[in-house]
Amino acid sequence: QDFTTEQYVKFMLADAGTEHYPFLNYLSATYGDCRHFSDIGTRVVASAAALGSNLKSPVWTFDIPQSIERHAAYRGDTEANYQAKAKSIGLNIKFHNLDLLKVSDEELKKYFGTWFVMLDTFHKPDTVPFEREFFQRLLDIGFKGILGLDDIHLNDEMKKWWKELQDGAVVGGYTTYDISEVGHFSGTGLVDFSGKMVIKS
Repeated sequence: QDFTTEQYVKFMLADAGTEHYPFLNYLSATYGDCRHFSDIGTRVVASAAALGSNLKSPVWTFDIPQSIERHAAYRGDTEANYQAKAKSIGLNIKFHNLDLLKVSDEELKKYFGTWFVMLDTFHKPDTVPFEREFFQRLLDIGFKGILGLDDIHLNDEMKKWWKELQDGAVVGGYTTYDISEVGHFSGTGLVDFSGKMVIKS
């Protein structure tokens, strides 16, 4: 919680079912290993900090090339000092500013050749279709992990896209799970490309 903005601390400490950060923390603590987590939509580093909270799994977090929004998480300090403090407790976050729709397939496989990717960006898959286009790229490169999607019930565009993902699951070779009960009040979904995921009620 010291590695995001002061305003976001209350969200990170909220209950599961209210915010998705407790779920990410649970994922990190229960299933995290030496493989990196990938986090798309750095913003103020809250999701990345939650994913890295086991203090052993690296987190590679991605934002658009021009974004400097993460600087707010430094709380007036420099990025170098922020990273030094993070590393001193074992929090390993690597920042990337990239257009993920323009990198090569080989580069994309390097970034997302891991077991869990969190996608939390524009939430306008029709108007600003980044989520939709990125999902297609994961299909194209044969991604075999689990994709987390935040805010799947936030607005009409996200509700429509989530329904499309559910309807396309068999053809796409993946399985969808709505885990909003333990995720974000605005909806959290998981898309399992591995075929190995089991959810116990």
